[in-house]
Parts: sequence; structure tokens; C-alpha cells
Amino acid sequence: MTDPVVVVDQVHKSFGGHRVLTGVTLSVTAGETVAILGRSGTGKSVLLKTIIALLDPDRGSVQVFGKNLHALDEDGRRKARAGIGYVFQGAALFDSLTVLENVGFAMYQQRRPEAEIRTEVMKRLEMVGLADAIDKVPSELSGGMQKRVGLARAIIGEPKLILYDEPTTGLDPLTTDVINRIILRLRRKLGVTSIVVTHDIKSAFTIADRIIMLEQGLIVAEGTPDDIQASGNLWVRNFITGHSPEIDTNGSRARIPAILVDPPVE
Repeated sequence: MTDPVVVVDQVHKSFGGHRVLTGVTLSVTAGETVAILGRSGTGKSVLLKTIIALLDPDRGSVQVFGKNLHALDEDGRRKARAGIGYVFQGAALFDSLTVLENVGFAMYQQRRPEAEIRTEVMKRLEMVGLADAIDKVPSELSGGMQKRVGLARAIIGEPKLILYDEPTTGLDPLTTDVINRIILRLRRKLGVTSIVVTHDIKSAFTIADRIIMLEQGLIVAEGTPDDIQASGNLWVRNFITGHSPEIDTNGSRARIPAILVDPPVE
């Protein structure tokens, strides 16, 4: 049996007394693509940043490739992240640098030869369909193209694990489909393990082997896309259909936990 690439065990995280993650436990196996779904503010991005040790948990543990990144100093964490690609929600490109310099940033830091950097960057840009943009700057690119540059940068180091933070947020349906297809292509060509944080249910159904749904810092549902679509859990059904019964006619919130614990409908 394949050892898990990522193991999250009873992770808790709060900010200023506000509990964001309340005992999250999950594992991701090699080559698997897991989508983490949930509403805005429910802890998805915090979980992703905790996995990569950009944030430390208050309680619980995270292991990536068998290592506890949170037990390492900053230099140790940086080295451990060498096998992890991270795609930021807003692409996070350097405005003053070209696409070549953005994608090849880590290679420039390593003082690799210019010709080698250009060759490697071109390979990654070809994977995301942006070879012609290598000498452009971010301001010359659309939002979708910037996201694809971010994808190219994430795979420049040939990672074994890629973490995606809302890769399709703010994109039109056609561009969203392009990003989804690229994610599938990267998994097929590179054999990577992927964790995708999103609130886009259609994207999750398209790219994921398994879906994990978060609400109020808890995992409330987990399964294959078919399992999730067939779920009798009322909260899951409401999320899929976009129905929000927890908001009453006066605009105040009803208690969400009551929805989460509804028994499945037989």
C-alpha cells in the first residue's frame, strides 16, 4: 500500500480567539488529486498554508513526505518545500519581472546559466500553453494567463506535490475550463499529487479523485465526486445546488450545525 504523501492529524488553528480549524484530519496518497471545498472563510486556505508550514497549527500535526515541517527551522522548511509547488490565489507574480524571470525565479536565485533557465522555463510554459508569452510582463497578460504563469512557476522545480489555492477564482467559464484541463494534464504528464482548494463545485467534480468538504473548520463530507453528488446530507445538497437555508427571511443566520448533523435521506 502506498504511503500517504500528506497526513493531517487533528489540526486546530485559531486567530485572535476565532477558531478556523477545529480538529481536521485527512490524508492524501501519491498521485491523488484531492479537492477541498467549502464556503469563503471556512478555513480552506488556512489548511493549505498549514500543510506547507506557512502557518503553524495550535494543536495537531502535519506530515509531508514523512516529515513534520513544523518541527523544522525556517531554513529546513525552505529546503523541504523544494519538492512542493504552490499556486497562489492571485498568481502572485512580480510586476517588474518578465514571465521568464517570474517562472525561472528560483533558478535565477541558484545562479543557473541564462540559456539553461530559458530552456527550462520554455518547457513549463509549453505545458500551460503560453510559450509565446515568455518575454512579456504580467501587465500584458489577462488574469487567466497570469494564473497559467503561476502554474508554470509552480512546476519549474519538478515538484511531487502541488498545492492550488483557488486556481479558478475570478475567471470566466471558458478560462476556468482551460485551467482545469491544465491541472489534469500536469497530473498526467508529471504524476504529481495535488491538493486543490476551491469553492467551485464544477471544477472540483472535473479534476478531483476525492472531495473533502469543510464547514466551520470541520470536515463535514468526504468521498469521490459521485459520492458527493449522491449524498443525502442536507448541507452537502444545499452547497451543490447553491441553496442557503441558513439565512432566514430577516437576513439573520440560523444555526448551521443543525444542518451538518442531519441524517442522510434514505
